[in-house]
Amino acid sequence: MKVNLFHKYDNFLTYLSIHPKKEVYIFGADIAGKVIMEILKKKKISIAGFLDNNKNKCNKKISDVNVYHSKRLETLERENTIILIASTYVSDIAQQIESLGFTNWMLIHDIFISNKNLYSSLLNEDLKYNYSGGRFTDDFINFTVANMIESQNKYLNSDWLYIRSVDLIVTERCSLKCKDCSNLMQYYDKAKNIHRDELLQDLEDLNKISDEINEIRVIGGEPLMNKDFHEVCKAASNYKKFNKIVVYTNGTICPTDEKLKFLKNEKIFVFITTYGALSKNANKLAQKLEEFQINFNKQPAYGWTDSGKIKNYNRSEELNKKLFKNCCAKHFITYTDGKMFRCPFSANLERLQAIPADSFSDFYDIRNNLRLKNVLSIKKDLKFFLREKENLVACNFCNGRSYGQPEIEPGIQAEKIIDYEKYAR
Repeated sequence: MKVNLFHKYDNFLTYLSIHPKKEVYIFGADIAGKVIMEILKKKKISIAGFLDNNKNKCNKKISDVNVYHSKRLETLERENTIILIASTYVSDIAQQIESLGFTNWMLIHDIFISNKNLYSSLLNEDLKYNYSGGRFTDDFINFTVANMIESQNKYLNSDWLYIRSVDLIVTERCSLKCKDCSNLMQYYDKAKNIHRDELLQDLEDLNKISDEINEIRVIGGEPLMNKDFHEVCKAASNYKKFNKIVVYTNGTICPTDEKLKFLKNEKIFVFITTYGALSKNANKLAQKLEEFQINFNKQPAYGWTDSGKIKNYNRSEELNKKLFKNCCAKHFITYTDGKMFRCPFSANLERLQAIPADSFSDFYDIRNNLRLKNVLSIKKDLKFFLREKENLVACNFCNGRSYGQPEIEPGIQAEKIIDYEKYAR
């Protein structure tokens, strides 16, 4: 899909000088959108409002600028509106706004590039908090903007197999058993770690089939429960095709200094999500990361929805397509057992055998296909799987994760492992 207006900052400024009455909206009411607002303020460019698909962010203000739900697009004048896309989900948002008749939209990566800065310094203290009250560190603000620049820049190169992020499952084990975990840890009875050699092979597979991956997200379960997590992170950081390695932890575990020192690398970032008193080692871990000068962010959990249940909903294919189209997790690409999945829910359904055995279309078996096909053929297959696929068998077992779904209290612990129907293999 082409950029219909322009994607160069200078062209944008020139266009606005010729058409001063155009209203500028920022699609994406989060860190990147806030930084863009502050940059444009310095050019005396006012923002008519923020737009977002997540209703939980809306009907509020960011520095006196209203945040509107994206449904407001239906009321805006098409020819009089410019939309700046402050999101890594460019394809979805571009399709969304173009379907409503908007052609004046623009990516923001060149605005960032043309205003090189420590982006966190542009945000006053109030702007460093998310909509639920959690504070982002300066490390995370600069990290997020760098991600945005990389993702949007690569969007313009349609021949490049660029993957924004891949969740690498390193363990089924978790130090918590949250009853609403959307990665389904509450269903694992005999949870196990993924063996180090298997994970190193996973990294090698991903390196072979991709042109570039912006983020390898090291997840579980609780990834620090795998005693080899640090070696996997270090190995991942050595691949030139992987731009960043992000470890997601719940703050219950603080590894030894020897293991933490493996994470001292400009490509590695640690994201600590806290769950009150349950995250008993979060502060200790944050202090250690700061001591070793490892990039990190620590904040309370937020944004949970009722999507952590396994149930056969017996929906029609059309309803499942609609569910998939509106899903906020359909680009959370997940890799495990040599297979690529569209989301962690789908990947863990397969690991749990909680999905019929004939659901092979829900994943792409990279490891097996590397034995049968050349890499160019695999890349062609993956472009369809990652960009064109309309729904999954897994959707029929999911309650959905649509944008703006009502939020629930995160981290409520299950009393016991939850039962489910297991399908024969």
